[in-house]
Amino acid sequence: MNISLRLYKGIVHIPTSYIVERNGFFFEGTPLDSVPVEQTEKLRQAILAAMGRDNPPISRAEVGAALSDSKNSAMLAATRARSWSVLDRQTQGLWSIVDRSGFYEIRVKEPMAPRGWHEDKTKRVQFPSGTLVDEVIERLIAMIQERARE
Repeated sequence: MNISLRLYKGIVHIPTSYIVERNGFFFEGTPLDSVPVEQTEKLRQAILAAMGRDNPPISRAEVGAALSDSKNSAMLAATRARSWSVLDRQTQGLWSIVDRSGFYEIRVKEPMAPRGWHEDKTKRVQFPSGTLVDEVIERLIAMIQERARE
């Protein structure tokens, strides 16, 4: 499982992360939840809902069709950003929750020059086996809310 979260202008956007068949990479689409960062309980519920959706499979053809219409993407519509470039420049942070056979990780992405994002592995949080999902979500929300206050 891999769930992505984006903090943009005080709102946390959580798209559904689809796994692309035969490629193994992820594509973000709808449904997409958007929750004000200070609404902790609603944010917790939105993260749980995204985790419940898991990573449904999507074909390469479906991804291609969605990418050809990227100006009308759900993320751009939800954020009201004029373009992907503007969205990337004004994004306050990107995170993901990864579940690898019962071991949860929170991964933190940082801006990359001249554009784009990459994982800052020094900020990765790894949880021991058996950690409750509520503990992982609590830590993630604290990290996001801390970034929002910066």
